[in-house]
Amino acid sequence: MSTPQPGASVMYRLFSRQAAAHADKTAVRDDRTALTYRELSQRVDVLSAALRERCPQPGARIGLFLGRTVDLLTAVLAVTAAGHAYVPLDPAYPAERVSFMAADSGLSLVLSDRAVPEEFAVEDPLRLDQVDWSHRVPPQPGADTDPDAVAYVIYTSGSTGRPKGVEIRRRGVVAMVDAMCRRYDFTDRDVWTLFHSASFDFSVWEMWGALTVGATLVVVPAETALSPRAAAELLVRERVTVLNVVPSVFRYLTAAARESAEPPVTVRRIVFGGEAVDVADIRSWRRSVSADCAFVNTYGLTEATVFVSTRELSAEELDATTDDREFATDLGTPLNGWDYHVLDEHGRPVESGGTGEIWVSGEGLAVGYANRPELTAERFRLLDIDGGAAVRCYRSGDLAVRAAGGAFCYAGRADDQVKLNGFRIEPGEIEAVLRQVPEVRDLAVVRVRSRIGGDILAAYYASDTGCDLPELADRAKALLPRHMVPSRFLRLEALPLTPSGKTDRRALAETS
Repeated sequence: MSTPQPGASVMYRLFSRQAAAHADKTAVRDDRTALTYRELSQRVDVLSAALRERCPQPGARIGLFLGRTVDLLTAVLAVTAAGHAYVPLDPAYPAERVSFMAADSGLSLVLSDRAVPEEFAVEDPLRLDQVDWSHRVPPQPGADTDPDAVAYVIYTSGSTGRPKGVEIRRRGVVAMVDAMCRRYDFTDRDVWTLFHSASFDFSVWEMWGALTVGATLVVVPAETALSPRAAAELLVRERVTVLNVVPSVFRYLTAAARESAEPPVTVRRIVFGGEAVDVADIRSWRRSVSADCAFVNTYGLTEATVFVSTRELSAEELDATTDDREFATDLGTPLNGWDYHVLDEHGRPVESGGTGEIWVSGEGLAVGYANRPELTAERFRLLDIDGGAAVRCYRSGDLAVRAAGGAFCYAGRADDQVKLNGFRIEPGEIEAVLRQVPEVRDLAVVRVRSRIGGDILAAYYASDTGCDLPELADRAKALLPRHMVPSRFLRLEALPLTPSGKTDRRALAETS
């Protein structure tokens, strides 16, 4: 296995090194096209030359309005090679939301494989479905030279109703990939999946992790990713060995694999991210699919370049019948170059049994939030940790408890933010959208348990009309991405209040 060198290595070199070593090996394939490392490198040269012509100065923001095909990976690599930053614009998102991200990020160019909606207000997008990939250009000189330059801007949910763009440095991506590849046994014989949208930062690890070790990356169509049965069949058909997945998706994937005539036994390592794992699902996979698969739990944040810490779940723990809550929530060991600190309300490290907020420091911290200096200053701060020199940290809003043995275990949120399907969601953003319906007198969005045991979002509202408002669901679908649309809309005469007069979200969750 070849791994990137830490420190000054820039992002594109992670790929180009493997392109030279594995020129004739399949680098990426979707359901229609397969490209070797040589062919992918040639396409990147063609596109990066076009990007240099259109945007000659490094550092431009390039929007990616692309479906899940090999062209998406080509675009990410070409933008990186040309010295620019990519901004994923998922075509599945509502046009109004994508238009906001396009305007807020200050795009210089949009790469697309389809017509761009008029709401984008962008001129002359570059259509990848019309590029002549057979055109030969000289190998392009690397413009990816500044490790502190922004690699990408990914938008996350905002509590004020305004999505916020997280700006991630190139050095953070290189350090994250290097740390993960050194910690676990990924090789050039592996087959990975690009299972997630480029608008979800888990995709950064999926793309760069696979290409860094010379593996093959299978781009999973969006409709397949939404179907557990189709996803399980893809794992078998493509002989996937490394799967990165959100625990809530894994639950349904496990059920589909269990019922399949041919289970996906080639999967040898599963990396969880985005939310807490359910050990029962892992045990089910071990019983019904494969006991030889290794499982890695992670803790991470978009603002810290995907991962902060990891923990491998041992066979002994998974086979035990004792209480599994502690090892399942254990934050694990920070990646090399990262650290986390669990501090009480006075900024002091918590003692055994105490609960505090997680502050993250290290190589992967974001530049900040695009065009949000006040929010950046609020969440990214210099702290004196244990009396040492001031360290730049990110205040996560996540809570952890210090167990008796010294391990730190995830304990939920300090605010109303929730995690569903790996996405961090601010209920306030959904509420801001839905409260614009004139008939809504009061409204709150909370996480509740579904009838089959999973977590979903529910919108509770009081209406001046005294009638149900079906337009609430229509508005949510029109203006919010799929993962932020509530699964339930329930009308109440009035929302319950706490003794202090605030909406009682706990009481609402219990009414479901």
